[in-house]
Amino acid sequence: MTKSYVCIMKAQLSSSLRHIVPCLAYIGLIYVFTPENLWDWDNLVHNPHELSNLLLYGLMLLAFYANYYIFTPRLYLTAQYAWFGVVLLSNFVVLYWVANHVDWPHLHDPPEGGLPPHLQGWKNGPPPPPPGGFHDVMGKFDLAKSLILYLLGILFTTHFRSKQYEQALFQDKIDAELRFLKAQINPHFLFNSLNSIYALTLEEGALVASDAVTKLSSMMRYIMAHTTQSQVDLVQEIAYIENYIALQKLRFDNTVQVSFSVEGVKPWQQIAPMLLIPFIENAFKYGVNPEQASPIQIQIVVQSDETLRLFVQNRIQPYTPHKYEKNGLGLSNTQQRLALLYPQKHTLSIQQTDFFTVTLQLNLSYNDTTQRYSPG
Repeated sequence: MTKSYVCIMKAQLSSSLRHIVPCLAYIGLIYVFTPENLWDWDNLVHNPHELSNLLLYGLMLLAFYANYYIFTPRLYLTAQYAWFGVVLLSNFVVLYWVANHVDWPHLHDPPEGGLPPHLQGWKNGPPPPPPGGFHDVMGKFDLAKSLILYLLGILFTTHFRSKQYEQALFQDKIDAELRFLKAQINPHFLFNSLNSIYALTLEEGALVASDAVTKLSSMMRYIMAHTTQSQVDLVQEIAYIENYIALQKLRFDNTVQVSFSVEGVKPWQQIAPMLLIPFIENAFKYGVNPEQASPIQIQIVVQSDETLRLFVQNRIQPYTPHKYEKNGLGLSNTQQRLALLYPQKHTLSIQQTDFFTVTLQLNLSYNDTTQRYSPG
């Protein structure tokens, strides 16, 4: 069973529960408000008063769905509050009138054992209630009870729909920010890679350059095909990193000493695309000095609890503005993406001594980008 299938099943289950749980809660309230012997069918069919109440409850349930799908999105969320109130109040008045003006057919044969005492004389329909007194009180109680249930249902569906709308807006904002950040990052890498190949053609010749072009084409294919996705296979992301490192080693030859290792990566593990490469690209951009040895250490380790650890370290060269790049475009965008995609599920440490050291830990099992919310 794939991870994406599990996520789809969870989303479908969550959507179903959002409808089932409120309906069960509503039915529970109806049960609380009804007499103990109401659920005896023989008594119920001879009790037009409670039949009208049950009809009203059913009509109100339909009204709640109408509010959820129609009235709240079209009136409340568009700030037409006066019309929203008028529609809901009119809706209740109509439902209450309809439910209490139904001419219920009555069974001519009483249940076995006869009608209960409070229904004696109702065999051919209820007698007209006398004016005032107990019946007026009961009528007002029924109205108040029904209005309370109606308002509770309206408040719940309006609040729930509003929260969904807010979450959808927030998710759209995140998607827009991520698209913007990716649009900034991808040209950043391509520009540096093209510069590397240009330098390679000047220094090494066509044969080595052709190998570099092949690696760059693979990198560009990865960018075009996968960076628009919310998640990619970790093995693909690492393949991109390997091509980038190979390209830089061709460019710098013996000037840079790269120690690169990968451990614990599994085929099913996924990660947000282009998330690790900015730290590695930063090491090559500011950690290489053609006049002296320039060691760069890169480690990617996935532990048994699905925690990925990236370690990147390079010597700080005296002529490079590391303090600027620490908050520059590449790393700044990556920090924003980490905050959006892995909130509270990652730690990032950047230290500067004689070496510039980056340590990133993030939980691969946490996939916030698959928790997409679609209202309705």
